[in-house]
Amino acid sequence: MKNKIFIAALVGICTLMHGCKDAEEKKAMGPEEVAESFCRAVAGGEFAQAWALCDTVAMKDYIDGREEEWAMKEKQDSGAFRIASQMLSEVEFTIDDIVKEGEERHLFCSIGFDGNKKGKLIILKKEEGEWKVKETADRP
Repeated sequence: MKNKIFIAALVGICTLMHGCKDAEEKKAMGPEEVAESFCRAVAGGEFAQAWALCDTVAMKDYIDGREEEWAMKEKQDSGAFRIASQMLSEVEFTIDDIVKEGEERHLFCSIGFDGNKKGKLIILKKEEGEWKVKETADRP
């Protein structure tokens, strides 16, 4: 009986420690890592991960729109879409410039494949100690 209690306690402690480690790693993400993770999550259709990295109120329309597009394209040709989504999750992501605007960071980046890149502006702000995507827009 004592061994079972000891094992249960040990498993609980390990789980708690692993959870704390994950929380520390997430909090340690800077604006660059958050922006890149967000872009890769959206491109790869990982919307739960994208939601976790953004201001859910400010980005609701954006994420909802991407999810609708994703569902529509997947419905049209699921096999080809699965292959395309794998490629999209490996998109090239380059940070061109970061500008500090008060408590926000304006991150100018390029996203694309094989030299075909699109410029993006990603605005991040801190919420409860974590960087969150507040806004995203295309740029020339």
